[in-house]
Amino acid sequence: MSMIEVFLHREGAKPKIFKASQREQLRNVLNREGVGSFAHVFVGECRAALDEPREVEDGQDAHEPADVTKSLEQLEIDRHRHVHCNGCRHIAVEVNYSGKTQRHRFSPATPISVVTQWALRKFDLTDSAAADFVLQVCGTSQQPRPNEHLGELVKAPDCRICFDIVKEVTPQG
Repeated sequence: MSMIEVFLHREGAKPKIFKASQREQLRNVLNREGVGSFAHVFVGECRAALDEPREVEDGQDAHEPADVTKSLEQLEIDRHRHVHCNGCRHIAVEVNYSGKTQRHRFSPATPISVVTQWALRKFDLTDSAAADFVLQVCGTSQQPRPNEHLGELVKAPDCRICFDIVKEVTPQG
């Protein structure tokens, strides 16, 4: 069986790419990559919040942690390509816009692009207006990249983050 490339995401760190055989047990691969033990390991990226009805308040993703005793093949890692190791089972996210707040408990494997789409829909921002907005970490000027994952921004035991929806400032060139 061939080797596959996998993106490894950890708390507070940029992703790392590693190669592994699909026959290998995920736990052994993570040990070899120096991950150590984490309370939760997720496979794939979570997009579940995009299916949440608008009227739901304080929703929660149902993305379950993976069984690390299974092989990469059994976990379909060749299809998902992402493994997320995090001390947080969920990350409590608050998003503020125009004096209102929306909340959701996301999987650490959720990309910022999904959080942004979820928030813009919750605040009923139209597609044309939404294109001008981004998420910014509350009280900072940090605007996470759309392909960053929540688990890269948050470290356990503080499994929460706050964002403001702000107008994206594009440099004049």
